[in-house]
Amino acid sequence: MSDLIDAVIKTRKISAEIAAQSLLGAENISELEIHDLILSKMASRDNIFPKGWYDPPPGGVSVIFDEAPFKRLQYDSLRNPEYWSNKTNVFTKEAVGSVYFSTVDKKTRMMGDIGFTMYSGNNGEIRQHLKNVYEVIFTIAKHAAVGMKFSELCSFARKLFENKFKPTRWVTISSDPNQSMNLGHSVTGSFESNFNFGDTFEEVKEALRTKRVALIDTENFEIPETCAFIVESRLEDFNKPHLPSAYFQFIVCFDKGKKTILDNFNKIFTTVGMEYMQVI
Repeated sequence: MSDLIDAVIKTRKISAEIAAQSLLGAENISELEIHDLILSKMASRDNIFPKGWYDPPPGGVSVIFDEAPFKRLQYDSLRNPEYWSNKTNVFTKEAVGSVYFSTVDKKTRMMGDIGFTMYSGNNGEIRQHLKNVYEVIFTIAKHAAVGMKFSELCSFARKLFENKFKPTRWVTISSDPNQSMNLGHSVTGSFESNFNFGDTFEEVKEALRTKRVALIDTENFEIPETCAFIVESRLEDFNKPHLPSAYFQFIVCFDKGKKTILDNFNKIFTTVGMEYMQVI
């Protein structure tokens, strides 16, 4: 296996472990408490950097909780200070949470980001909505193939979303006025040998931010035989606007054409009382 792809897989696994450990007994705990706990657990791991690359939000970690009507989950950008973790919002039984953080392997500089929506309440509509969102994003990840253009994967996603889901607006990441869809981005350096990330963590963060290839509908990058890229979306139910925006993130890895999809969510789901997701 490619050392770079192996590093992506291992770093994503570490992210999932940190998430599950940080969310154990999370009910009635604030966004900021979980945020700080995630950061402390990142700092305790020798093989990843103590903070995330996608910074701000502070430390490259985002934890957002909200109850109906779930306006806080419709953030325009995690970089906006309005949506940084605070002491006020807590994870109650009927709150929906959005968690994202951006781990980086020290040796290879490969990212192992993880992001997901959490809900431990009993509202059947919300539960089914989270299942539906998870499944449609997973279907996009499953459709990806070597030689496919990112723009083609977006076209496939658009057909899946049509009349069912409304993508929540992401911050614009392209100067192209024709860009209308953002489904993620490449894992920087995963398909290039001897990629120069720089020496300091600030240089690494800048390389990860600026050198990734955006998975958008105007990008004709062709998926190579060895690479990794993130597939993600925040989706709202087109026909049920009262339901929360929901978000899940997968990493698709190709190693000499062999495909692996990283989800790593089952332990997290069990930890936060989301056993209803295990059927997926």
